[in-house]
Amino acid sequence: MAVHEALKELSMQLTLAASAEDIGVALLKVAKRFRLTQVLILDVTRLFDRVGPALIFATAVREDVEAYNVRRPFADHPFTRQARASERPFLMSALRKKLGEDEERWWAMLPPQLRDNDGIVVPVHDNGELAWCAAFAGPAADLSQSAQSVMSAAVHAGYSLFRQLLDSTTPRSPLSARESECLRWVADGKTDFEVGKILHISPRTVRFHITNAKAKLGVSTRIQAVAKRMAGSQ
Repeated sequence: MAVHEALKELSMQLTLAASAEDIGVALLKVAKRFRLTQVLILDVTRLFDRVGPALIFATAVREDVEAYNVRRPFADHPFTRQARASERPFLMSALRKKLGEDEERWWAMLPPQLRDNDGIVVPVHDNGELAWCAAFAGPAADLSQSAQSVMSAAVHAGYSLFRQLLDSTTPRSPLSARESECLRWVADGKTDFEVGKILHISPRTVRFHITNAKAKLGVSTRIQAVAKRMAGSQ
């Protein structure tokens, strides 16, 4: 129920969001339900010599984020490299173990609020390329598979709205957040049962949302609905 309420609240807040800051605040509220109190969201497509243009949202002071980037550029950070390699969320601690001692220094250089706590990193890929990298951390955080799935769904929803805000000519989607999310997971090859498990709803409810989405998009099959959504006509 807590997960359902978190996603419901996110959907309502994103409906009212008018800026990247608004999106970041909405995602932070969801994250806090899992005791993830520190957030850093980067637009990797704008990540070059300086982190400033790529900084979507951060609970840390901007100057501190800039200073860290000088010591260990985010463009070639282990978080970013792993996010480029996989679309799945991953734990900071799991990545640290995977890298071993050779790159232990990068962990020591992390800001204390990230270094002293574990967390979840959520990659968002667009057209086969890493677009967003969102990191969430906190003391005694809930890092369960359920928490990872919810944060992944939340960040992807936030990114989708961010893209719409960038292009004022993009019409707002006729789909609800849940209808769009169901189609996104169907596009990833998930069954109704699997989508239901991810979103914590029943397969019957998944089918209900997809049926509504097909009607709104003016198509007769879910494949057509997925294609229309991916083409930007969602």
